[in-house]
Amino acid sequence: MVVKQIDSGSIAEECGISPGDVLLSIDGHKLRDYIDYIYELSGDEILLAVRKKGGIIEEIEIEKEPYEELGITFESDGFGKKINCRNRCIFCFVDQMPKHMRRTLYVKDDDWRMSFLMGSYVTLTNLSEEEIERIIEQRISPLYVSVHAYDNELRKLLFGNEDAGKTFDLIRRFTKNGIRMHTQIVMCEGLNDGVALQETIEQLYRLFPGVQSVAVVPAGLTKYRENRYPLSIVSRETAREAIRIIEGFQERFLENNGETRFVFASDEMYIRAGVDLPPYEAYEDFVQIENGVGLVDMFLSEAGEALEALRDGKPRYQKIGFITGEDFHPFLVGLAERIENIFGICVSVHKVKNNFFGETITVAGLLTGADVAAQVKREEEEAFFLSRYCFKENENAMLDGVTLEDLANALGAPCYKASGDGYEVIQALLEE
Repeated sequence: MVVKQIDSGSIAEECGISPGDVLLSIDGHKLRDYIDYIYELSGDEILLAVRKKGGIIEEIEIEKEPYEELGITFESDGFGKKINCRNRCIFCFVDQMPKHMRRTLYVKDDDWRMSFLMGSYVTLTNLSEEEIERIIEQRISPLYVSVHAYDNELRKLLFGNEDAGKTFDLIRRFTKNGIRMHTQIVMCEGLNDGVALQETIEQLYRLFPGVQSVAVVPAGLTKYRENRYPLSIVSRETAREAIRIIEGFQERFLENNGETRFVFASDEMYIRAGVDLPPYEAYEDFVQIENGVGLVDMFLSEAGEALEALRDGKPRYQKIGFITGEDFHPFLVGLAERIENIFGICVSVHKVKNNFFGETITVAGLLTGADVAAQVKREEEEAFFLSRYCFKENENAMLDGVTLEDLANALGAPCYKASGDGYEVIQALLEE
């Protein structure tokens, strides 16, 4: 593992470790990746083997707190080559993107290491026996696992992979060995909804508490589905039936275990169904927030808290605009009215239709700069705010490469990437 950067004042700096050095092992255990690295940091006394830039191997003894980091950043984040996806899921969003976009957008990873560290969903279809044993030995938990269906044949169809037939056996093996998992079902109209959805939820609950939660989200379908499996968008009636099934299970499961409702529908499912979102407390600890489960309620709750706490703040601008997708628009309109009433400023909310991917894609996170620039017409706004979900992580570029600076030039006013945290959004509207 090649050292990229050393934090100032860190243990690594004190030990003379430098960028370009290679960390070979800890306590004699060869390091395959960052997972091994953090696993071996558990002790309070460790022995590092480091190959210096000149080729000399040094052994360094360190005394520290258990799991205390050394202050090292590695090249490629300490992972080297990512584990790619071998599935051909019939609803895969990457396979529904147009050509000639940024190359990185077409990368499909299915890396259990990223699942553990970042909460990204994996399918378990590409795990070797060695990797399975490693996960169990190192207690890599929790993992985030895409399940989609209990029935083997249906699951193989959804994944486009014969190996998907082994998924539930592997989930059972993991739960027996103390590995905990959060799971998801991407629901497709006429396939894994209805009775199939009920069966999948029931079978996953049998593995509770090893399986800790299930999120049910409607499949997102773009207009770029040529030569793909024929799918229809989840209808309002199907979404309502799914919510009826899920809420029925929630009541039963909570009564049964006294701890959790276990299964949750995404905000998008409720919006698709035209049904009011559940109350804040129904999302419990928001364990499926990255799947869009409770995202609206959490954001509005955070924003409401900020409006009360910061009501004496001085606004940075007198006229601002929020830019969002069709799903979040009505909720943001309500928030805008509260902001106007408390701070005495004018707030416009611009709803952008997704012409790029197709009008069936209604979430803000999949908007493109071209659609924003074409549809948002500045009136008197002094600044515009867009959700961070519209941008690639740690970047200021949207899916089509349009940057905040590009948008500002197109709209004629500064554009800001707003936090996903409602409290921080309100803070951003005020002078420091």
